Amino acid sequence: MIKSPLTVCVALLFLPAGLPGQEKYPAGIVHGPKAGFNIAAPDGWVVDTESGKHQDLPCVLYPKDSSWTDAKTVMYAKVASPPWEGVNAFVQWAIQGMKEKRGMPKEKIASGKTKDGHDYFVNEYPATKNYSQWERVGYVQLPQGVAYMVLTSRNQASYQRDSGVLEKVLKTLVYVEPKSEVASGQEYAHRYRQLVDQHAEREIEPLLTEWREKVPDDPDAWINSANYYFNQRQMRIEMREPKPGDITMTDKRTGKVGTIVHEVDKPGMKRAVELLQEATTKFPDHLDIWCGLAFFYQDSGDFENELSTLKKMVAYARGHPTQLKWLKGEPLGQPADKFIPDKLHEYGSYYEQKENAEDDKRWFQISTVATDQYPNDPQGFKDAAGYWADIGEWQKARESFEKAHQLDPKSVVALIGLGQISAEMKDFVSARKYYEAALKLEPNGQYAQNAKEALRKLKKK
Repeated sequence: MIKSPLTVCVALLFLPAGLPGQEKYPAGIVHGPKAGFNIAAPDGWVVDTESGKHQDLPCVLYPKDSSWTDAKTVMYAKVASPPWEGVNAFVQWAIQGMKEKRGMPKEKIASGKTKDGHDYFVNEYPATKNYSQWERVGYVQLPQGVAYMVLTSRNQASYQRDSGVLEKVLKTLVYVEPKSEVASGQEYAHRYRQLVDQHAEREIEPLLTEWREKVPDDPDAWINSANYYFNQRQMRIEMREPKPGDITMTDKRTGKVGTIVHEVDKPGMKRAVELLQEATTKFPDHLDIWCGLAFFYQDSGDFENELSTLKKMVAYARGHPTQLKWLKGEPLGQPADKFIPDKLHEYGSYYEQKENAEDDKRWFQISTVATDQYPNDPQGFKDAAGYWADIGEWQKARESFEKAHQLDPKSVVALIGLGQISAEMKDFVSARKYYEAALKLEPNGQYAQNAKEALRKLKKK
């Protein structure tokens, strides 16, 4: 994960405390997701590719007779994070971030060209009352990226002695193609969007194939390919009475309502499924891919494989709870043992809304995965309780709602459910207790009116 340039540029760098350099070379390469560059150490200095790693600094330099830990002056080189492709915008943003602590720098005190002809300029950041180090930074515009190199000294005397070294390094800089495959993946993604907008169908499939071959570590290559084939399905409209959960369309001329039915037996769906199956093997940490595959099965009416996919996702997640990702490789945003039960609930709700016995059983099967694998999350027990209530198994419904209430005493849904089930079981005392507790938690919430109406009915009993 690339740090935001704010992390480095606002504070620039307090001289480090750490281990002495371990890998020292006369030259080093700095890679970013969109650009990279090679630099060489000037006479009397070394390049170290290890000592700065714990500070997210892939390449640091210091005098030969010292170390990254104790040198009076050091340098480090980086590529700005991906959003910054223009050097001027990046520098102005950095200045604004540093202004309060560092004041305004002396801008463009020097300029020149790198070894391969790219323009650079240097800003100076003198020490202030709030920041004791003396620094200057060289900025280089690269294709699709910004390189920057920071020289920082502990005191003014060291700065005056060493500050000229920065330009010596800048003059050795040579642009290199980015090591990360993210860059080429982004290029393929951009080209893919262009072809889709142009409806250039003949070119899309070869591009997607090339993308997967050339950038095999890019999950988006598989995701976009699968979505492309999935969207190739043909649809037909059946003029029949829609069932709960059906997608409908109204004929503007006749006013008749028809049900949209996907022709899921077309080659596109089969290929989409194959690609996401491959992707779950290549990128098992990406829960969005597992969920996408489950959705494809759901959409095609293949519940057995949908349930199997959800179970496999849960099994992997249970074994690797700390490395899971969601869309675009981002972290889940909440603990896995909360995130995944919520996803299972979404898949179960699809079948609940169909309101028929067969789909209710599917709803219950998914809720059972949640209660078995995540017994400390209440959602699966709420879903199971709903299923038991639908088929009139009041005692089982009550037990499930009681479990949900134990896990989440402030769940109004569980309290309302317990009130309803207790009333069905003629336990009116308990019903009143649960409805009153729900109203106390949310006197004006979503279920307040239902609870008030239920209490009015209970008064008559």
